[in-house]
Amino acid sequence: MSQRDELVKEQVAFLSRAPEQLHTLRGRELYDTLAELDLTHGQYFRALDTTLDDYCAREFGADLKRITVERFFHSDPSAKWLFPEVVREAVITGMRQKPRYPELIARDERVSGSVYDVPYVNEDPAEEDLRQVAEGAAIPESTIRYGDRVVRLDKKGRGVIASYEVIRRMSVDMLRIHLRRMGERLGRNLDARLAYVLAYGDGSGATAPETMDAEAAGTWSYRDLVNGYLQLLLTNHFTPTHVLAGPQAATAILLMEELSNVLLFDFAKTGALPTPLGMKLVPMPDQAEDRITILDAGYAAQKLTEQDLLLENDKLIHQQWDRAYLTVVTDFAIVYERARVVISNAL
Repeated sequence: MSQRDELVKEQVAFLSRAPEQLHTLRGRELYDTLAELDLTHGQYFRALDTTLDDYCAREFGADLKRITVERFFHSDPSAKWLFPEVVREAVITGMRQKPRYPELIARDERVSGSVYDVPYVNEDPAEEDLRQVAEGAAIPESTIRYGDRVVRLDKKGRGVIASYEVIRRMSVDMLRIHLRRMGERLGRNLDARLAYVLAYGDGSGATAPETMDAEAAGTWSYRDLVNGYLQLLLTNHFTPTHVLAGPQAATAILLMEELSNVLLFDFAKTGALPTPLGMKLVPMPDQAEDRITILDAGYAAQKLTEQDLLLENDKLIHQQWDRAYLTVVTDFAIVYERARVVISNAL
């Protein structure tokens, strides 16, 4: 059994304990146990079928929606060991709330290092199609490859610069609002990275997209969307699910006569975005304005994560907020090159 398998076995055994056994761990003992098992307080709370707010109310008598940061630290000697989870939960909520990338990727895979060899298949219609095979003849083969698509994961982060004196009178709930907003910004950074990877290729340097020219340079037409849709569907044999467009391109799409028909779409009344040819329109602030990306979200890209959100816990526990940093180590990689088509109207 590998070291990782042994750790997973220990994690499952711990989280499967009876609730009364889990409740016996508090404060530093709980903090150290979770760190040793590579578990989060969030996973611990789920095992207890509770939430951070309910746990704090029960264990410390602290209402996180009313109490100040200073009073939280003084509510119970064990409370300070839970404060990093207060911060982490707020940032994670923001990272999951606003970004669009979760619906645009095939999966989020945990990897063990910052350099990852991406498994892939080069699809060749001449080799991939099923054919009648004579007795004893060779059967067509598809090969999953490793080795020449290496993606290096980057560290992405944001610092929180504020002394404890600044935040001690702030309510925990207001602090969580600010942290949630920081999480949203981190999530938008990931959106921007995914938009770039889909439009130009990932860090391996070997996944440039198939690019089609728009009918007219500098403008967008409904025919461009139809051409891209049919290219992905009929030639590449993937199902178009999403259209990614920058602010100006998204405006042009929304104003197309075919998509502004109030009998077909409700955008003018409700703000619900139209679905051109059944695809979800996703306005992306950092999408290149001269490119529209049409993709099959189930096959185009995946997210690679070596390190989830990391906090400088010691600083938070000891109320040292001068400079606290939130970081992740992650990137996106193309799974199937032909699962997206880029339309360019560059002049």
